[in-house]
Amino acid sequence: MLMKMRGRLKPNGYGFIGVFLSLLLLTFQVHAADFKEGETVFVGFPAADIGSDAFIIGTVVKVMSDGDYRISVSEYVHGHDYGLSCVPMLKEESVHGQESSLGNGWKAWTDTTNLDSSDLDYVVKAKDVMKLDYGKHYFIERYNLAIAFGRWESDAPMMTVDRLENAKREAKAIGLEALWPALDVAILDRQSFYGENSRPYYAFETIAPLNKLLSHIEALFKQEPQLYSLWKQKQRNWKAINESMRNLFLIHAIDKAIADAGNQLYEEGIERAGKDEIAALKAHLANLQRDK
Repeated sequence: MLMKMRGRLKPNGYGFIGVFLSLLLLTFQVHAADFKEGETVFVGFPAADIGSDAFIIGTVVKVMSDGDYRISVSEYVHGHDYGLSCVPMLKEESVHGQESSLGNGWKAWTDTTNLDSSDLDYVVKAKDVMKLDYGKHYFIERYNLAIAFGRWESDAPMMTVDRLENAKREAKAIGLEALWPALDVAILDRQSFYGENSRPYYAFETIAPLNKLLSHIEALFKQEPQLYSLWKQKQRNWKAINESMRNLFLIHAIDKAIADAGNQLYEEGIERAGKDEIAALKAHLANLQRDK
């Protein structure tokens, strides 16, 4: 099962997985219109935060007239609400026809987070259906990328610049370039605290690269007023932010980067960075203030 696999898998620290996934893209047709009855398929429901990704693994029972698929469910992510993405159908067709079967299906499906009913099949959109092997690999790699970002966000020492750069390549391999801006911020942040061979910088050595990092964030905000507005609000509109993977991860990255920079002002010995660099850092931080 994919959920069991998640528990055993660790984020890959090498570029090989990116090459592997690129080959998978060529080998497997991601969304196919010719799944056959009896074929086991992967139905994916990706989420902007990745952590809320959901999926179904099931067997095609029937290809519907509009190209969608009626499937018998064998595995699924528990807790996700499938009410907007699946249409329940009784396995034994009603004598009154499909419309009645649909109605009775909804009546039998009282908990839309539960796909365990032995009496129901479910109709899913063709656009959500993938080949089984591709779907498993794609969603596992999404999960690994989220883990890599989360480890940087929590200051895990093993999350090196090389690993973050690999994460960018892996994101490209599965079409998640939306993560690149957040990973760029993460890389600049990590480069502000670690030098060659992952040597931790002294506090004064971090000031100049942190100024570079904050200048990068200011340039992003200048280029993207909507992003700046979403970030700056005192009461953030998380509904709007969660509509975009790019904005969601980027805002989290920016928050951490600014907090990291601000914390350095309280470290001992930063005066060795020079008055100009310290003044520049203070000016950046004053400019990067959210609404109060």
